[in-house]
Amino acid sequence: MAITAGQKLTASRLNIRTCRARRTTILSLTTGTLTPVSFDVNDFDNSSLFTAGGTLITLPVAGHWGFSAYGGFASNATGQRRVLVEIGTSGVYPGRDARPAVSGDLTHATCSGSYVASAGDQLRMVVHQTSGGALNLAADAYFSVWYIAS
Repeated sequence: MAITAGQKLTASRLNIRTCRARRTTILSLTTGTLTPVSFDVNDFDNSSLFTAGGTLITLPVAGHWGFSAYGGFASNATGQRRVLVEIGTSGVYPGRDARPAVSGDLTHATCSGSYVASAGDQLRMVVHQTSGGALNLAADAYFSVWYIAS
C-alpha cells in the first residue's frame, strides 16, 4: 500500500507482509544435486507465509516482493557452493549466488533480489555444492521475503 500526499503514516500502513524462515540443524548435501532447504523455525512471520518444516513460502498477494537467502557450507577446498531462490518448483531462479569453496572456514553464500508475483506464487531456497562428496549446509541458513509494493 503506497502512501500518497495528504495521508497520515499509521501503524496499519507500517504492517509490511514479511517472514524469515531458518534452519537450526545441519543439512547433508549430495554433490552435484540441487537441494531445496526445509526450515524448522519462523523467526518472524506476520502474514502466515510459511509453515515450519516446509520448503515453500507462499506470497498471498500480487506485487513486487523482495527476498534474501543465506547458507554457510562446511569447510572443503573443492568446487563451488551455490544459493538459489526458485519460483515454486519450476526450475526458474530469479536469484542466485555462486562462491568458490573455502578451506578452513565456512563458505558463505548469499542471494538477494526481487520478484513480481501473482497472488499464490511460491518461492523456495535451493542449495548446490560440487565438492565431489557429501557436504553439510551449516545450521542457521535462512530465507526471508517481504512485500514491497503492488
